[in-house]
Amino acid sequence: MPSLGLKNSVKSSVLSTPGIIRDGLVLKHNYNAGAVVPVSDGAAYFFNLDHIDISAVPMDTDGNCSFVFWAKRNELDTEDAVFGNTGETGLKILRFHDTTTMELESEDGDTATITLNTPNTYDWHHYAIICTSGAVTAYQDGASCSVANPDMGSNTIFDLIGAAGTDGGSKNYQGYLCNVGLWSRAIADTEVKSIMNKNYAGLTGGESFNLISWWNLSEHARDAHGTNHGTVGPE
Repeated sequence: MPSLGLKNSVKSSVLSTPGIIRDGLVLKHNYNAGAVVPVSDGAAYFFNLDHIDISAVPMDTDGNCSFVFWAKRNELDTEDAVFGNTGETGLKILRFHDTTTMELESEDGDTATITLNTPNTYDWHHYAIICTSGAVTAYQDGASCSVANPDMGSNTIFDLIGAAGTDGGSKNYQGYLCNVGLWSRAIADTEVKSIMNKNYAGLTGGESFNLISWWNLSEHARDAHGTNHGTVGPE
């Protein structure tokens, strides 16, 4: 298994607009393979309070929207936010709650609890969380997961990747993320299985329909599709 070289990584730096990294630099590394392997030439590594500030993204959680990403967690005894909002530590969040569940919590506090098919312990897995007319469904590695309390009652605005709360200082994500996508529609289950095996360049026109944003996170956090940028490296 190749070394990730974290001890000799780049030091934190101050980065200007269009994106800001708060309290550290999200780093590029080659990933080591887990149970399944993402199609990417690298991934962003989040540690301590690393996170990405992005432009506010309204997601129609009480209507139709989709969250898609690859994740490999390094820290399992805390709640890890994949998406969050700077003004909240609990609401407006998509997070790993523990090793076997995830939660999507709306602006009004509706909480869908997703039971994962495989514990998210130190391996790469692909996740898709989908709202269809406000009803939440979820997939891990292309397979459907059970969801409790799936009904969302409000839209939700996200402006953080990898944390929640003011300046991202709560429920910070620890581990790797790549190929993170947001859609303003409910993607189909057949698309989930196709998209999980593609990077941004491999998406078909149909798959990219109503795609809001896509962050490769292999070199930097520029939004490859929209304008919700966050920058972690050279353009």
